[in-house]
Amino acid sequence: MIAPSRRALVDSLATHDRLVEVGIGDRPSVARALARRGCHVVAVDVSPGEDALAAARETRDTAVPGSLRVRLGDVLALADDGPDAVIDDSAADPLTDGNGVAVDAVYACHLPAELQHPTVEFARRLGAACAFTTLGFEEPVVPVTRRALGEAVVYVARDDGPGGVASDRE
Repeated sequence: MIAPSRRALVDSLATHDRLVEVGIGDRPSVARALARRGCHVVAVDVSPGEDALAAARETRDTAVPGSLRVRLGDVLALADDGPDAVIDDSAADPLTDGNGVAVDAVYACHLPAELQHPTVEFARRLGAACAFTTLGFEEPVVPVTRRALGEAVVYVARDDGPGGVASDRE
């Protein structure tokens, strides 16, 4: 079961085909729901949890219209090293097009303040929209637009990727 606040985030991000989730940890509900809606998601974490790895196997082994892959990685390095760290070497990687890496949106759930700057920088390098939720007790430390999505508040740091990030008010 996916929480209402995460369901609202899924609804707003599902307009994108190719997404990167930063810091999936052991909470794959948003990435799994996006894959079930036909999105291609790469989840990056320094220590992905077993639930996230199981969700990736589930999308690979069943008839899910999208995909979920989990990659070991650090957003601090991604902000510096660039987008190639999120793709597979195969030519069939859904995050590539004829010109290299193609990501529509970067998102994170419960993004701590110390990872907000590198996450936004990573999205900027990809030319992607960027949205996140915070830990709840923290305010964003990067410039954002607050979007009410159902019961949740999503912070949009970059809305200039393909398709932007939807809100209830649009």
